[in-house]
Amino acid sequence: MVTTVKDNQIQFAEELDEMEDFPLRSGLDWRSKKEAEFLRTIARGVMLVTGQPGSGKDLFGISVSSLNKYYFNRRILLDFTPQEAFGQYTLFNAKVMMQEINKMAKMAGTENYLTSKDEKEKDGITEELGKKWVEGEGEALLKGSILYLSELKRYCYNRNPHNPFNKFIGSINSIWRHLDLLVIGTHVHKHEIDQYSYLEYVTHWAKCSWSLTRPNTTDVKINRGAFIGANNVYNMEGKPVILHIDGDKHREALNGHSFYELYHTKNMVNLKPVLRQNM
Repeated sequence: MVTTVKDNQIQFAEELDEMEDFPLRSGLDWRSKKEAEFLRTIARGVMLVTGQPGSGKDLFGISVSSLNKYYFNRRILLDFTPQEAFGQYTLFNAKVMMQEINKMAKMAGTENYLTSKDEKEKDGITEELGKKWVEGEGEALLKGSILYLSELKRYCYNRNPHNPFNKFIGSINSIWRHLDLLVIGTHVHKHEIDQYSYLEYVTHWAKCSWSLTRPNTTDVKINRGAFIGANNVYNMEGKPVILHIDGDKHREALNGHSFYELYHTKNMVNLKPVLRQNM
């Protein structure tokens, strides 16, 4: 059994603070501390976020990313350009990924491998290049970070398994524990996401729906578990967590901004809730 020594006392692994590498910002009030404590419970892993168009998937993703940056000073990698109010971030989109793949291919002397008609050969080379990047130059970038992919289908679409991004993202997901990484990927439907590069690594499944009783709010149901078997049946562990995220609320943690002001939302921010009527 692995132990560590602190203050001349032996501690076991389960007694350690899982977020000890991410110091909590000082001077927080009790409400902020409570919010930060929740973020600790989803600090690491691979998260799938689903919901119909306009259900608030990006609102959830941007809220988790921005609050982690504020409370724990974590690096945020985005596949889109946010609003200026979001502050510091690192762009990690398809163009950046392709540049890294090509750079690794050139170093390995296989820069023309994508022109091959042998899909199996290309997949093998891409996977190997991805592993080398993640274990080398990419480790410093990803270590302790949050990778938010708002266009998950573009990278991990199950009808295009030979997409080079598919293997590249799979290489990242395969060592999320080692990297202390949280990957957040959003798409409308679960069944369109590739099983081998993404679903088999999922640790949390967040389902978003637009609130019918709260304006400017997405209701998020987060389940911890794993997709099992060829049919990707989700095996839940424990009870789900329900969140209500108000996109138009101004927050001290965001320098007085709201979540809506951090990204280019396609939602109608003035959308009012609709009351259900029993027929």
